[in-house]
Parts: sequence; structure tokens; C-alpha cells
Amino acid sequence: MIHFSYNDNSYTTFYPKFADSIGVKFENNRIVFPKHLGTGHMEIISLGDNIHASLNNYKLNDDIKYCRKKNPEPFFIVHFDEMKSNKDFMIKLDGEMVNAKGNTITAAMLTCSMFDLCYILPAHTSKRCINVILTVDWVKKYMDMGIDDDDLCSTYFALKVQHLNHEPLNTEYRTYFNQVFETPEKKPMRELHIRNAIMMLIELFFRRLHKKTLLLKDSPIRKMNTNDLHKLMDVETILVKDFSKAPPTIVDLASYTNMSVSKLKSSFKKVYGSGIYEYYQKNRMQKAKAMLASDGFTVKEVGLKIGYTNLSNFSLAFKKEFGLLPSHI
Repeated sequence: MIHFSYNDNSYTTFYPKFADSIGVKFENNRIVFPKHLGTGHMEIISLGDNIHASLNNYKLNDDIKYCRKKNPEPFFIVHFDEMKSNKDFMIKLDGEMVNAKGNTITAAMLTCSMFDLCYILPAHTSKRCINVILTVDWVKKYMDMGIDDDDLCSTYFALKVQHLNHEPLNTEYRTYFNQVFETPEKKPMRELHIRNAIMMLIELFFRRLHKKTLLLKDSPIRKMNTNDLHKLMDVETILVKDFSKAPPTIVDLASYTNMSVSKLKSSFKKVYGSGIYEYYQKNRMQKAKAMLASDGFTVKEVGLKIGYTNLSNFSLAFKKEFGLLPSHI
């Protein structure tokens, strides 16, 4: 197992240390994983204002343990994570142990430098994530969180106690999340496209956080059972994994999660904001739109790749979602 501890307040200092710990070079803002550890890479993207994002896209061949120790200098970290494994994850956040049973974790989450964060990823875990370190001044300047310099701890804990500092990735998140990881390496102005998508993710997270904070004043949010939440993440992953095939029936998904059909339907809508098949179709159309915008596919090719044998039906579904025909993208 690789064990790496750190308390850096910048990825520009974190990356060289991590590269050295696994025996590789940090070059061109990237770390390429050595074969004994895994395949893939980590990359720094500048967002301006001395803010940087860390992009991780890799699959492990060995266990790895990250421990971020608390830092006396207060700052926030916003995470957009997708982790897949057939073994258990171990995550320890703010002293609270979160054991996640295999399969998938997808989440948008806010953490704080004033508390430890530790997690173990087992071998064969696939990870795609975007992490951004945000200073208190940056958050105060651009996002409405009502932060007081003298009360950062209380502000963060208020969000955490009310379960507002994290949520699963939904259709909106996935649209920008996928843009980051599916932008071709040789695309002109690649870094600009990625930067814009990350900024949209940050804006979306804080906009939704602000909205939930306002709603909480009138109606306290009821915490969902952690095990049920992870089951819903698995369902969401199944729905967006392969659009060339028809999705499982709700009865099959309910059996998979050991939930009743009614509980699965109501819980999924509560977390993801829409019904199961509506969610599947929205993400299906977003995938089609992204493929068409890449200029690498014809309308016919895209329709077939997302499971339509009748292109007229594909065109109608696309127009229903976006108000224009796929041939007009």
C-alpha cells in the first residue's frame, strides 16, 4: 500500500511531493502513474486568481491511502468525485468514519482545511475527480455563503450538521464533469474548455448550496440513510453507464437495491430531482449533444450509439429535450 500524508494549501506544492513519493517526475503540470501503482494521470489546471484545480483520472494496481492533515490556515476544498471499485472504500472525514460498500461513489462535496480527511482506495479502483482549493477570501468574493472570518469553523459545521456539504452528482453536474474528462487532448484551447467546465461546476455547487440553505429555514432537511444513499448512487451509475443498451426495469433496480419499487422511485427523485427514466433520458440526450458537438460523429452514428434504431425517434427525443434537431448542432 502507498501511504501519503500532506497538509498543503496548494496543488503546486502537493504535486511535486506526491510525484517524489511514487518515484516519478512532475512534468508539464502532470503526474503519470508508474505501472506498479496504476494507469492514468493527475493534472493541475489553473483557474486564475491563484486558484488551481487537481484533475485525477486513473485506475489503481495497488492500494493507496491519502491523509490530508488539518492546516491552521483556513481554506475550503470542493470535490467532484466518481470512484468505482468492487471492494470497500474507507473514508474518514472530520473524525467521522464513512465505510462505503464497493461499487460506486459519486459526489459533489465541500471540505475544510481545519479538519483531517483520510481515505483508502483499494487496488483496481477507478477514479475520476476534480478537486479545487478555494481561499476564504475567494469564496467570500464570488459565492454567497455568509462566511465570517472569525467563524469559519461554525459556518462549515453548520453546513455539515445539516447535511448540506455534499450531494450525489446529478445530470447538471455530469454535463460539466464529463466535459472535463472527455475533452480530447489535442483539442484547440483544451485547457480553456476544461477551465470553463470546472468554473461551471463550482458555480453550480454553491448555487445549489445557497438554495438548500434558504429552503432549510422553512423546512428542515431529513437525513437519508447512508446505505440507501450509496444504493441510489449505484442505480445512477447503472443508468448512465451504457446508453447503447436499454436500462434495467425499475423492478430489477428495486431488487438490486433491496428497496420496494415505491421507495426506490421516491428516494431517487428526492436525491436526483427527477424520475428514474426521466433521469436516464436526460443524460442520454446530454451524451448525444456532447458527441454531436465534438464534430466526430454523424447524427446517424450518435443515434445508434445511444440506442436508437429509428433516427426519427432520436430526432424527436432530441428536439423535445433541447428545442432543436440534432442536425442543427
